[in-house]
Amino acid sequence: MNGVSLKAMRSLLHFSQNEAAELIGGVPVRTWSNWEAGAQKIPQDVISMINYLMVCRKKAIADTQAAIKTYYQQMPPGASKKPVALVWYDSFEDWCTLPYRESIMWRPQQSVVAHLISVENCSVVQFEAAAYEKWLGRRPDNDSMRNQWAEEQVTA
Repeated sequence: MNGVSLKAMRSLLHFSQNEAAELIGGVPVRTWSNWEAGAQKIPQDVISMINYLMVCRKKAIADTQAAIKTYYQQMPPGASKKPVALVWYDSFEDWCTLPYRESIMWRPQQSVVAHLISVENCSVVQFEAAAYEKWLGRRPDNDSMRNQWAEEQVTA
């Protein structure tokens, strides 16, 4: 992998150089910048992690597109195909409110959502912790509940 490819993949995954340096490389931003500029060789562990994140992104897009297709196929004939709601986590703090979430996956998730709204019939709902918590009440918090909340925000 060369520096230009690294920069392109970092951008596609929605990481800033600072975020990529910290979360992917565990290095100062200057080192990351040198890799992208071709001034230093990119370590294999960084190449492996970027490739892993790209595979995760591709799988998330394919899985979500398959779920959207299934959702529309199960609709009664003639029913209007309302947009599917996708949750957008504008802040790292909101992303991490589910304890099993990996911090490194926040930006790639944004990349997935951005891609899907460009190719599918989707609406994006920004996650609002206070409104969501009020809606959730005493029910368990998980991705399914967040998606249900987002769907209700689109129809409201």
